[in-house]
Amino acid sequence: MSFAASLRRSAVAAAVALYLPARRDMPRNMPSPDLPPVTAKVNPKLTAALRAAAPQLPAAEAAKWAALLAPRLAAANLATPRRVAAFVGQCAVESDYFTNVAENLRYSHAARICAVWPTRFPTTAAAAVYVNAPEALANLVYANRMGNGPPDSGDGWRFRGLGLIQITGRDEYTSFARWVGRDLEDAAHWAATPEGAVSSALWFWAWKSLNAPADAWDIISLTRRINGGLTGLADRQRACNAALAAMGET
Repeated sequence: MSFAASLRRSAVAAAVALYLPARRDMPRNMPSPDLPPVTAKVNPKLTAALRAAAPQLPAAEAAKWAALLAPRLAAANLATPRRVAAFVGQCAVESDYFTNVAENLRYSHAARICAVWPTRFPTTAAAAVYVNAPEALANLVYANRMGNGPPDSGDGWRFRGLGLIQITGRDEYTSFARWVGRDLEDAAHWAATPEGAVSSALWFWAWKSLNAPADAWDIISLTRRINGGLTGLADRQRACNAALAAMGET
């Protein structure tokens, strides 16, 4: 399906993000996302912010993402330059600058696997079997946590990181699925589409109450809440600050 056709098919799930409680236990009676698409004129500053945060992103791709984001950001109460820039900047780093909405778990060297998961792989010999085996790796490293089952359940791969802010684990996907009114499996697949990638990121943003640190321009706190640590902090600061400058603020 083309990007444009996919966009027309998308429901504006983010239109209810303002009412989303910042908890895992999302209510089951959230408004249905199956509403007519919201139309909104794309502010050129949003496109500029995307290009600034992701300088290698082609102009046509930036325009596509801007068209997807514009109505949904407004509906999710991300309407100030700081909120928009923080969202765009963090999403840029999380999604490899808007080029990948699926976690890359394909590693070509055992040493790199050991570096990423040192407690699970204390030796390169232990990691060697998972070289160029992303599904097996996901099923192992994400097993028995975040609501996932054991390795043979396949949950690690099924619920790996997807979306512009890569939500991960059965628990997060269950809450996201409830919010968008889809079944669990469908929501997980949808998060890998452009519309679903935006929706899942806005769901995560509301759940983690990220507007507050964005308003304070506290990129360190934002990064901790999104990443769980400070991985890529310098890149996140650069992307967020560049997006903010493109929107006319410093």
